[in-house]
Amino acid sequence: MSGEIENNEREILHLHVGSGGMEVGHSSWQLYSIEHHLDNDGYVLNEEKPPKSFFSSMNNDNNERKKFRPRALFIDTDCSTIDQIRTSDLKNFYADHQFCVTSDCSEMLMNNIRKEIEICDYFQGFILSHSTFGKSSKLTSELLNHLKNEEYSKMTILTNSLIGPSINISHMSNLLETADIVIPMENKTISNLCKYRLDISTPTYSNINQLISYCWSNLTCELRFEGCALGTLDEFSRVLVPHPPLKIISTHLLPLIPRRFQDDIDFKSPSVYDMCLPFISEANTCFIHDNNPYKLVLSLCLLFRGEKIVPKEIGQKLICDMKKSIRFSERVPTGFRCGINYHPPVQFRHQTDMTLTDKQVLMLTNQTTTSIYLCDLALNQTESEINEARNSIQDLKEFYAEYDKEIRQDYQML
Repeated sequence: MSGEIENNEREILHLHVGSGGMEVGHSSWQLYSIEHHLDNDGYVLNEEKPPKSFFSSMNNDNNERKKFRPRALFIDTDCSTIDQIRTSDLKNFYADHQFCVTSDCSEMLMNNIRKEIEICDYFQGFILSHSTFGKSSKLTSELLNHLKNEEYSKMTILTNSLIGPSINISHMSNLLETADIVIPMENKTISNLCKYRLDISTPTYSNINQLISYCWSNLTCELRFEGCALGTLDEFSRVLVPHPPLKIISTHLLPLIPRRFQDDIDFKSPSVYDMCLPFISEANTCFIHDNNPYKLVLSLCLLFRGEKIVPKEIGQKLICDMKKSIRFSERVPTGFRCGINYHPPVQFRHQTDMTLTDKQVLMLTNQTTTSIYLCDLALNQTESEINEARNSIQDLKEFYAEYDKEIRQDYQML
């Protein structure tokens, strides 16, 4: 239809809060810049412009070369991690005003956010990267409250929530109340993926952040390139969230092949079916703890990407075999969805942990078992603060448990 706005023209503001959120954000922008043919300074390496949804133009009429920067702010209570990013290879990729040091959700910070949104034409919402632990968790909670109480209250907030060994329960309760989509990334589980899937003997935070970046590259692919499944932030809610409280989304990325295979002249990228086999036969593909042989789900979305994906390969045999290990709720309006994006995967310019394949698949699930696990992780914290927050998470756990029990009864698993 004439005048229709392309999805990748609808701007998204990324807010990277705390050292963990900023490190993951910085790693992700490295990957996005490669996907959109930008050099380390933000200059376009070919004639194709990066999408407005993620990038803002830095050009004026006198510039011959096209230069872009991320639509992002880096926010922390001290400057140590910010200083590391400012002296990295991508130091000229960011502008000075994109970094903010503040002890609370100050008017200065909110003004910086407003200024970023004012230059947007079709602003659609926020992607927030943060930790659920540490001193920045309070700042994140304040920021979420401000965003929902300001003029952006109707804008979608999708979070990249880093889960450590401890969780601030009041922050977790606030996160589950204010965000529209919560995507947990558990450090311990991702470290095990690095160790047992990618053969990294002693995974570091750099290895973990790199794997999270690959996951988010696939998760946001439809927001940046033309696709058919999750092209706007709103669609994440429509496709994956059956009821507003049930907003915890688990991620599974494949294939995860160690870097050493890339130098093997006999190596071939797996077929679509073989790539998806671990979803069917193995539990350890998830970015949050999941040792259940069956996935009990309220919704599921498969996001394929790659130039060589043939739709008929995603056929009846694959879907039927996947359903052997997946159990769907029959009480919710959401269900199964599948999309293909033909933009090929990329890898980091320098040290990379994974073998580059010609196709990848990301599975997003609203899964009862992993959501109950996350609630238990918060409820089992030793801190005795804020009964209201504890009660809120307990209520959410029981809500998920009702669906978990219903699915088990329907499939005679009790």
